[in-house]
Formats: sequence, C-alpha cells, structure tokens
Amino acid sequence: MLQEGGKYQLQDYEKMKLLSDNIQLSVRDLILTEISESFLINQPKIVDLSFKIREDMCFFPMSKHDSFKVVAGVDAGSQILPLAAQSYGIISALCYQLPSNKIFYLSPESMTVYKNLVSTKFKNVVNIRREAKLYETALAFIEKYPETELLLIDGPLVFSDWWLLSGDRKDKTRLISAVKNLLYYCKKMKVIIAGVVKRPSARYLMYHLGLDGVSSFSDSYVLLHTLNPGERTDLFSPQHALHHASRSSRLIDAIDFSVYSFYARMSKEWSIPPIRVDIPQYCIGQLDDIADYCYATSITDGVPLPIIKADEEVKISRRFVSEVYSEILGRVSRNNGEIRHLAPFWGEGRWMGA
Repeated sequence: MLQEGGKYQLQDYEKMKLLSDNIQLSVRDLILTEISESFLINQPKIVDLSFKIREDMCFFPMSKHDSFKVVAGVDAGSQILPLAAQSYGIISALCYQLPSNKIFYLSPESMTVYKNLVSTKFKNVVNIRREAKLYETALAFIEKYPETELLLIDGPLVFSDWWLLSGDRKDKTRLISAVKNLLYYCKKMKVIIAGVVKRPSARYLMYHLGLDGVSSFSDSYVLLHTLNPGERTDLFSPQHALHHASRSSRLIDAIDFSVYSFYARMSKEWSIPPIRVDIPQYCIGQLDDIADYCYATSITDGVPLPIIKADEEVKISRRFVSEVYSEILGRVSRNNGEIRHLAPFWGEGRWMGA
C-alpha cells in the first residue's frame, strides 16, 4: 500500500499500529486465560496426588553431610553449526574432580550431514553420540584416577525407549556398551556411581505407584508439590515400574544392571523441581551418603557442585561457536577468497557472526 514517494499514508500506518496492538493484546489475553484456567483445573488434582503419594511411599530427610573426600562430576556438551552445504555436529565430554580441581577429557568428536536443513534425525544422532561420549569419558577418567570415591554423572543410568528412535544400530550399541562398561568397572574398582537427572520428564514413579492413569503429570512436577526441601523419596525400580505398566523397557534391560532411583528436592526455590538420582544395586548401601552429599553441595540451582563445575568447563556456547565461525571465515577468505559455501542457514546469521 505504498503511496506517492514510497510512503504510507498516515491512516494506513495507524490501522497497522492498531492491528499490531490488538494482536499483542489477544496473545496476552490468551496466555493469561489458558494458564489461569489450567491452574484452577490442575491444582486440586495435584493436591490429591501429593496426598496419595505420601500415603503410599516413604519419605526421608536428608542432611548436609559429606562422606566422600574425592568426588568427580562428568558432563557432556554439543553444538550444531548449520551451514548452507553441510551441518556440523560437535560433541565433547569432561570430568571435573574435587577437591583437586583436575580436569579430564577425551578428544572431541565431529560429524557432518549433507543437507539443506538440520533435520530432527541429525539432532537425535548428535544427542545419542553425546550421551555415549559422556559414559566413555567417565570410564577413561576412572581408569586414570581410580582413587575417586564418588562419580556423579550428569545424565541417567536408566533410559526410556525414546533413545531407540535415535541413531542407527551402531549408535545404540555404542551407548549401551558405554554404560555397561562404566558400571562394570566402577563395581570392580568399588567406585560409587550415581546418575543425576537435573530436569527429569519421566513418569517412572507414577508407574511404580500405579498412578499413571490418574494424570499425565511427570514425576518431577508432582513431587515439586509433594516433597519438602531437603527431603527424598524411597528407592524404586524404574525397570519394574515399566514392566508393571506394560510398557517397553528394552534399553533398560540391555544395560544388564539393576538400577534404582529416588527423587530429591535439593532447593527451597519454588521453581526448581526435584532431581532424580539413579544408582546401581551395588551402591544401595551408600544411599544415604550419596543423597546427603548431593544435598550438601547443591548450592546452585539444586544441582551438586561437581556437576556444576563440569558443566561450566564443557559447555559449548553459541557465543563460542560464533567466534570460531568468524575465524573460519577469515581463514577460508585468506586462502581462496570464496566463502559463500560457508553461508549459514537463513535465520542463523546473527548468532553465527555473519
């Protein structure tokens, strides 16, 4: 609706401005209404579920007690560089040991796909290889530093069958082997190991208690309303829970270890959900020590300190990738002057520094 001289008439601008304001107000009203109505509907359900869970399960207080002298946290990171000709996946994992502040990592990995878009399949392959790298790095670390008493993994020791949708047979075999080899070696060397799931979305406890048909809420959401700060649930078996709910547990079964879990609320902050902690059967005797250590060191976002430290060191941020991308542009430009095949996908230009 351009007028003479390429300008909008004032009345057209005012109409567009009014339309824009109306859309924003409509979105605001929709969000407020949806969330308010959802809360009013769900709040009584949550109260009833919380009461039912406290009736059917034992809960235990945790103390801020540290029984371990040498503890290591392990975390993995990944990033995808989407370019016009190829997409590059970068994968790394790192161990951080306290109190020595030792840092250990294996060589990072890369993978490429020749597509115009970063497909969901490619992202899933990056995810499953990142998880495998996590456990492989943890094993290599324990082999080098067997004096470690407690190893905290930033990830699960039990896996839903969602992982079977990621990667090919080789990737799945690699993940299963990495977890099994780590657990076998830790048991042999008498290293206590626990997997810490910071943002659990599973419903293992709901299955365990036979409450999966009552609601579709995740364990962590219900337990945020059920657990008091500094409190944990009793142990339960996710594997048995899935069997009880007649759901597949092929990936858990393939690990060859009985793994048990508990949920613990580590923070008083109302917006931080409980974490899930997975431990193999041979570590059950140290259950209280594991829970107490995690609680004693969960000073940031309800996450144990060794995992926080590993996360800080291994994180591959978008800013970092942007800086590396800028260096790539400079190197290719100096070598042959042609950089068009390094063009980022549409929408990625700003963060990639193009």
